[in-house]
Amino acid sequence: MDDAPIVSDDRQESGRLKALRALGILDGEVNEPRLLRLARLAGRLFDAPKAAVALVDQDRIWRKAFTGYSGPEAPRAGDLADQVVALGRVVDLAAPIRDCQGHVLGALMVEGPGANGPAQPEDLQALEDLADLAAEILTAKPEADRTLEGERLNLAITAAALGEFEWDIKRDVFKISPRLAKVAGLPPGVIPSENGAALFPYIHPDDREAARETINRQLAETGRYSLEYRRLPDADGNAVWYHGSGVMLFGPDHEPTHLIGVVQDISERKAEEEQRENLVAELDHRIKNLLAVVQSVAAQSARKSASLDVFLKTFAARLKSMSSAHDLLSAARWRGATLARIAAAELGGLAPTQTRWDGPELFLTPRAASALSLALHELAVNAVRYGSLSTENGKVEVVWRRSPEGGFALEWLETGGPPAAAPLTKGFGATLIEDVAGRELGGSAKINYRSSGVTAMIVGSAEALADAPPVEPVSAAPERIVETVVAADETVRPGAIAGLKVLIVEDSLLLALELEAGLEDAGVEVVGCAAELGEALSMVEKDFDVAVLDADLNGQSVAPVAEILRSMGRPFVFATGYADKAAPMGFDAPIVRKPYNVHQIARAVAGVTGRA
Repeated sequence: MDDAPIVSDDRQESGRLKALRALGILDGEVNEPRLLRLARLAGRLFDAPKAAVALVDQDRIWRKAFTGYSGPEAPRAGDLADQVVALGRVVDLAAPIRDCQGHVLGALMVEGPGANGPAQPEDLQALEDLADLAAEILTAKPEADRTLEGERLNLAITAAALGEFEWDIKRDVFKISPRLAKVAGLPPGVIPSENGAALFPYIHPDDREAARETINRQLAETGRYSLEYRRLPDADGNAVWYHGSGVMLFGPDHEPTHLIGVVQDISERKAEEEQRENLVAELDHRIKNLLAVVQSVAAQSARKSASLDVFLKTFAARLKSMSSAHDLLSAARWRGATLARIAAAELGGLAPTQTRWDGPELFLTPRAASALSLALHELAVNAVRYGSLSTENGKVEVVWRRSPEGGFALEWLETGGPPAAAPLTKGFGATLIEDVAGRELGGSAKINYRSSGVTAMIVGSAEALADAPPVEPVSAAPERIVETVVAADETVRPGAIAGLKVLIVEDSLLLALELEAGLEDAGVEVVGCAAELGEALSMVEKDFDVAVLDADLNGQSVAPVAEILRSMGRPFVFATGYADKAAPMGFDAPIVRKPYNVHQIARAVAGVTGRA
């Protein structure tokens, strides 16, 4: 703001025409009494037969009020009013009519015999005074409109938390409004502007020179500026961000006279933008970590498996456990999960009458929740295969308590099952529990094999616990999909679905290919794979016995396809990766949650076709 720029003639003419047309005073009513009176006074002042209040449009002259002329309209080129606009000053007996921003809208002009004699300076001053009166009449708005506009402006400025300022360049002072003083911590009222530099010390030192260069450059190019910058940190050291905008006003001599501007506190928006960037970075980090964990689980499961079939079942079950933990964390917006919900997710569907869990309300961090979920899953799988849940009379009890150090201690106790014997080699499941879970919880984990059954003690540090998030209203909790075909219920009679014709609707190519290969291995004929809703709708007339429907197809619900199949009496199965209500409900069809395996889909297909 050190050197006020001058805009080009083309840009000035464009701004002048824009200002003229915005007033809406071209065409329309002619010889409005107040303007006609001014034209007559000007004519009498110089004893001339012709006088007019003339507006200069792009290619024409429009006489808003006139006397002595044949009509209101005339070509612009060569007209006296055109010369006034071009020069921006009095020409012969024509004085410029300006709006409040200095744009020359036209001229109050006098022509004809008797008008070419020498004019006295006081007469020319009177002509300019009459031109100023014409400008006031032309640019004035009705009182009601002015009041409404002022109120709207005040409301907008207040709602947007804006503060206004004005730089009077000729007087070299800033006028700081009370609103700006409150928003930006500036002294209110009139302060010396120091040639426009007085406000720069309030800008953060790291942004000061860049802000100065941006303002000067934009003003030189367009007569306006807009930028974001930081001010000095607040008392607590927090960053404070502002958005500033301004426009330069010019006088009759095309020299800048004023700069008016507004400043808005955008610190909250900047904080939200930073939070979004951090969330994206955190999401990227978690996805990469998750992929690394899946890769590790796959490699370790394969290394410890005796056959491909054992690997696939073991790996799928572990992925399912990770998915359950993910659902719990997602429901709490990745702030963590309660220990009770983790225990319920891992034990609730296995043997409801043979399992029990109890303990105080503890909220685990996302990292601790994922680790504990995998540990309980491994213990549960072992109990189902070899331990107390492999018999009808066996029991599993999980209890936990707070530890004096601020963490927790969880005990796994199996009774009523076959005697437990330590394995000859340490499997990946035991590694997950004792090494991984212990380290991720910041504590320890130990498995004991006793004649009465397996016991385990898992200890977590205080860092594994988090503050529980605020309780949300029950009405706000999303309805969750209830999976009807779980991993534990995937046994299918050999040949049960052989010969069936199946339509697959799945937007993930890899999943579709895997599902198609698995079903064909079971003797099924896949009649088609659709990835889009339109493609699926075009295939419903094909000859098939049952359909497997992904609930969401690239953001579109598969409900229209399900509705058509129901009306045709054709059975179908839902496959979904959503934990909350995202699949079409109200349909009497099995639901398989992702990640699933082909055995679960086969079980569901067998069930809906009567071949279970």
